[in-house]
Amino acid sequence: MVFKNIKRIQTALPEVLHIVMFYNNGIIFQTTFEQDINIPKLGENIAKMLSHVQKLYEICNFDLVDYKKLIFETENISLIIIKLGENSNLGLFFKKEEDKDLKLNAIKRYLSRIEELIDMDKAELEMKSFEEKEEDNKK
Repeated sequence: MVFKNIKRIQTALPEVLHIVMFYNNGIIFQTTFEQDINIPKLGENIAKMLSHVQKLYEICNFDLVDYKKLIFETENISLIIIKLGENSNLGLFFKKEEDKDLKLNAIKRYLSRIEELIDMDKAELEMKSFEEKEEDNKK
């Protein structure tokens, strides 16, 4: 199921260089990165980054129930982190666009397409759960 989600995202968004699916504690359960990078260290640092954002909100006395999306944009790579479930997250690394920067409209378009894909998977899971309950009721 997870591998299927990654393939859908790559098909829908060819601009994505790499995808990382990870838990809040930094454990990466699926990625397109090769083994030549330190994947556990990558997960650890992404989790620390999220923790630092939470601490920043605390210092500023802002309420942070939970984030939905975080966007980090640099000269060559943009990273969008999307909250999937209670403890799971999706990190998307985008390559530099030809026109120098990823435009905000492009990011919104990417996010809309990703959310559609995620919603499709949620619907599939709900349907499977419904079918399993229906089978149990028949028995």
